[in-house]
Amino acid sequence: MKRVMVFIDGNNFEAALTALYGSQQRVDYLKLAEYVAARRDGMLQRIYYYTAVGNLDKAKAAATKSFIEHLNKKIPKCIAKLGYLSVVGTDASGNPIFTEKGTDVNIAVDLVSLAFHNGYDEAILFSADTDYEAAIKMARSLGKNVVAGVVDQQKAGYMKDLCDEYITLKKEDFNQCMR
Repeated sequence: MKRVMVFIDGNNFEAALTALYGSQQRVDYLKLAEYVAARRDGMLQRIYYYTAVGNLDKAKAAATKSFIEHLNKKIPKCIAKLGYLSVVGTDASGNPIFTEKGTDVNIAVDLVSLAFHNGYDEAILFSADTDYEAAIKMARSLGKNVVAGVVDQQKAGYMKDLCDEYITLKKEDFNQCMR
């Protein structure tokens, strides 16, 4: 049975899931990872979850840090990593414009280093962000299968082309993986 690792770009994934349902959802990430690994005829090795935190909204930052701590301490097989949000300006209404720092590089490093160290046979990457192109190509050159995990109705055309395969999860799939 192939060894599967699931990599989740938290902000990207959760935005797509919120768009699909029309509201924020509470996913059981272990159930989700085990579900997609089984769907790919594999055995889950580990879940990697990545997100970022800002410093303008202290309550939201504290909630995000608490969530990351929960994933790391309470969810078996899960490693959660935290990047940060940096303010790069303001929009026409005076609201801050953020850029995410640390998330993409953490995903890319883990995807490649774990492929290099033969930590998995197949990676399932939940993100439509094509910044991972070089990392995906490197993992594939190391003989690993990389699968794009796509939320139904998410625009991820180029990501689908970059990866060996893709799977699309619909509401019926996610309904089995909610907390």
